[in-house]
Amino acid sequence: MISRRTVLKQMAFATGAIALAPSLVSCESSSRPSPLFKNILVTEDQDEMLALISETIIPMPNTAEGKKDNSTHEYTARMIDDCMSKKDQEKWLQGLNQFAELAKTQGKSDFTKMDTASRVKFLIDLDASKEEKEVNFFFKTMKGYTLRGYTTSEYYLTNIRDYKILPGKFKGCVPVSNPS
Repeated sequence: MISRRTVLKQMAFATGAIALAPSLVSCESSSRPSPLFKNILVTEDQDEMLALISETIIPMPNTAEGKKDNSTHEYTARMIDDCMSKKDQEKWLQGLNQFAELAKTQGKSDFTKMDTASRVKFLIDLDASKEEKEVNFFFKTMKGYTLRGYTTSEYYLTNIRDYKILPGKFKGCVPVSNPS
């Protein structure tokens, strides 16, 4: 005869297994959406591609720890998620998918597998295109937010631009010359 304690343990284990089953089935990294955004669904593979696009537009230097600071793509995705209309978000996501397809057809491989020179050439060709497609909207938006994210980053403002809060030092005791 099975004790009541054993039955309760088995029921708790079965309930937990049933609750976790859907998440265990969809553990494939390429199909799991990023939990960072409320309005747009970006998979991990797309997030990697966005990071490479940002890195190609503005090559980021290594930080003091030896790793690259490529947070501009996160800034871009956050701006798209928070600041764009639903219609523009859908257009951007369609452009993201078209970008991946276009990279496979024109670049002969996935954008993430291209070498740096091929990625640069692909983006220059796309930037020069005058067509009004979702992929062009995607790239122009991505480029604009990448530039804005970089030029407002701490690295840029402290190391490149040498940003100072005050416009200059105060010199209180300076002789004034007579301008005659």
